[in-house]
Amino acid sequence: MDYHNSGNQVESNKRIRVAVVGQPNVGKSTLFNVLTNNKVHVANWPGVTVEKHYGTRRYRDREIEFVDLPGIYGFSSLTLEERIARSYILSGEPDVLLVLVDSLNPERTMYLAVQALELTPNTILVFTKADATHARGIHINYEKLQRKLGVPVVSVSAATGQGIEELLDLIVASAEKEEKKEPIRIDYHELNPYIESIEKILSRYAEVLKYPIRWIAVRLLEGDHELEDYIRKQAGEEVLDEVASIRREAATVLKRDPVEIASIRRFEFISSILGEVVVKTELKHVPVSRLTRLFYNPVIGSLLGIAILALIFTIVFMVNTGFPLNALFEALGYSELATLVEEYSLSGILDYALNELGNVVYDAMGDTMLAHLVVDGILGGVGAVLVFLPLIAIVSLALALLEDSGIAPRIAVGVHNLLAKIGVSGHAVFPITLGLGCNVPAILSTRGLPDPRERLRLILTLPFIPCQARLVVLLALASAFSRYSGGLLLLSGYLISFFVFASVNRVLYEIDRRKGRAITPEMLLEIPPIHRPIPRVIWWLTWNSTKHFLVKAGVIIFSLSIVAWTATSYTFSLTYTSDPSESIAAAIARSFAPLLSPIDLPSTTAWIVSLALIAGFIAKEIIISTLLIATGADSVRNAIELIWLSDAQIASIAMFTVLYVPCLATLAVIHSETKSLKYTLLAVLLMMVIGYASMVVTYWIASAIM
Repeated sequence: MDYHNSGNQVESNKRIRVAVVGQPNVGKSTLFNVLTNNKVHVANWPGVTVEKHYGTRRYRDREIEFVDLPGIYGFSSLTLEERIARSYILSGEPDVLLVLVDSLNPERTMYLAVQALELTPNTILVFTKADATHARGIHINYEKLQRKLGVPVVSVSAATGQGIEELLDLIVASAEKEEKKEPIRIDYHELNPYIESIEKILSRYAEVLKYPIRWIAVRLLEGDHELEDYIRKQAGEEVLDEVASIRREAATVLKRDPVEIASIRRFEFISSILGEVVVKTELKHVPVSRLTRLFYNPVIGSLLGIAILALIFTIVFMVNTGFPLNALFEALGYSELATLVEEYSLSGILDYALNELGNVVYDAMGDTMLAHLVVDGILGGVGAVLVFLPLIAIVSLALALLEDSGIAPRIAVGVHNLLAKIGVSGHAVFPITLGLGCNVPAILSTRGLPDPRERLRLILTLPFIPCQARLVVLLALASAFSRYSGGLLLLSGYLISFFVFASVNRVLYEIDRRKGRAITPEMLLEIPPIHRPIPRVIWWLTWNSTKHFLVKAGVIIFSLSIVAWTATSYTFSLTYTSDPSESIAAAIARSFAPLLSPIDLPSTTAWIVSLALIAGFIAKEIIISTLLIATGADSVRNAIELIWLSDAQIASIAMFTVLYVPCLATLAVIHSETKSLKYTLLAVLLMMVIGYASMVVTYWIASAIM
């Protein structure tokens, strides 16, 4: 292990050696057995009778060797176990160091972690027993802790399997990372002048000292005899005499042993960090109510859970888009009221604000190419993200309230029996629910699932859940229906999407089961008492989900919107054009237009539909803007009329829209979460084949009955 930076790269075909260390009773042995699949070998550490436990595991074409170090409280080298553990870490053999922290008692068990971080940045902090924290009223913001310490932090449960795959991914990434990092620096306050004096002395021998100089200085000030022997060999007795003189001066001036002061400062550092990332609340026992018992009824529990989620999402969608209240007013004949509901929804207000901003840009810059880039490319990309931001934030807030109050686990239990029929557990209810808002955070939320195969199946199938972007497109297409209710198209789109999601999950589960890779869907979670949500924890959960959406979706959609604008604004001769039919995108779309021949699109306008669907790969809402730009129409209804689409063709295009690739941001997240191009391409293939087949079948059926 290189202690001066984290450039300890491991080639993909080499073994990764991982040292596992933790205080007694943090769950180290149980986690070690899980990581090694219970294939543990036993030997003795060189020169002593203490047993050495080690095991290997193949993961992502890597061979990972785990070495279980003795349970210790610190690196003081006062005991044989501490000397063995520190000696192995200092030997440079491990590529990654896992330091285990008990999430039920982080204040006590973080001390070893802090000492390790002073020694090497090639460290991953692993918080154990994560399945029990919520039930004990403990909430930890792991992302914030990771930012503060500058090293990976992951929560795991050896009992349920939660976080194991994420930990293995972090091990591979940490072992192969090229980024240079330094060990953490703790402010020792009154000891700092003495530490700095020792550092100046040791810096003269930096070339021969292979450990971090500051760490050596702190340990020498604390009187570490093993390090004194090391310095004696590397730098000579004179250096030790200088250090001893500084140590005596510190003890005399401060009137306390430097060991005691250093220990106090470390605990103060731990308290200050944990004070910002840990919230504990006393959970009082509440008698089980009749309503709570209903969640455990196989039939009523499923219906109750679905009803709660449906109510929440109805309210969320109504606030964000006006739907379904606008559809209700339209059906009752109150068209003006329906329009007002849409205009004054959050999405409507944001759309208006972005349009006004675009007008300001055009007024300032004129009808120039640069103005079109700013309005259609940059503002269009930003708008595609901002329009969905309120929905993601509100959905995340609603789910955070359910989770922290203790209601969410009960909903998961309630719908478990229903979801088990398609091969997933009750854990999947929240990714599915979140997918109705956006597939990106839905896929990210699968990280908490204990079964890695179930998680993989959900990652591949969650894109079939109709997100809000597809709702917007469905509503627009429904408005163009000439003879039949647009509500029927909307309902059909959602029913078919959920049917496909359920069917594909069941098929993938059966494939896994026959290959011996699937387990019966189980619910493995500790049910916390129902209690009042904690505002600070609600903010953590809401912001983390919203931030993931902004980072993952925002950057990708923003970048690709500019690419899409360029493709629709330039010809192959690289000259600017205001006519989309002459653009690069139109030429590409015409080559794909024959694929739409099964639904008998007019030959002269088929390229417009093809272009819109291609643009939909970037983000579904771009389908609408592409139709309007390509036809010059002022509404989707007028655009549909200009390209002569029948109701059967509208219905078939709608079915394809809700089933094929939601957006490139979703594909990017699938790839980042699976770390596999094969699975990403499999997801694309599933969506395209099923979407295309559904489009053709819908056209045949609709043509026969319309």
